[in-house]
Amino acid sequence: MLEVRYEDGNLQRLFAELEPKRRTQALKGGFRKAANKVRKKAVDNLREAIHTDKDLEKGVRAIVFKQKAGFRVTIGTKKAGKNGKGEAGMHTNRRGLKKPVLIWAEEGTKSRTTKSSGGKRSARYRAAHSTGSMPRFGFMAKTRDEVRDTVTEDMHKMVTENVERIAKKYGCK
Repeated sequence: MLEVRYEDGNLQRLFAELEPKRRTQALKGGFRKAANKVRKKAVDNLREAIHTDKDLEKGVRAIVFKQKAGFRVTIGTKKAGKNGKGEAGMHTNRRGLKKPVLIWAEEGTKSRTTKSSGGKRSARYRAAHSTGSMPRFGFMAKTRDEVRDTVTEDMHKMVTENVERIAKKYGCK
């Protein structure tokens, strides 16, 4: 296994000079930059798999943790506001429930059929039929495989750059 060693004495000194609020600002900013880089890769893979629109791309989200150090890139959707906006990437089913499309696109769906509605008269009868399936696109799994080796190095680089930038901005030498 490859071992990576960092000489970070100067970085630790700069970090110690920063006030606590600026420390968290520097760390979270670095994590956010690294997370957005991974998110961009996931969106590129989504575009390769599905010729998509902006609504679906908004469903790939980068979340920086508040209490812990780190981030997560996930597929999901934002909750709608009062006026119904913000439901990008949602499908409204026949029961009026909103379902996230990207979760289906990642894992795929099994083939399903409806049941016949029964009834003896032809006016009430509805034949059973296939509702189809969605193939597995696996864009998040592909992203995970592509960035697994570089994400730690990128995160270290982004955090280092951000600490140095904030230290320079607030007058630490």
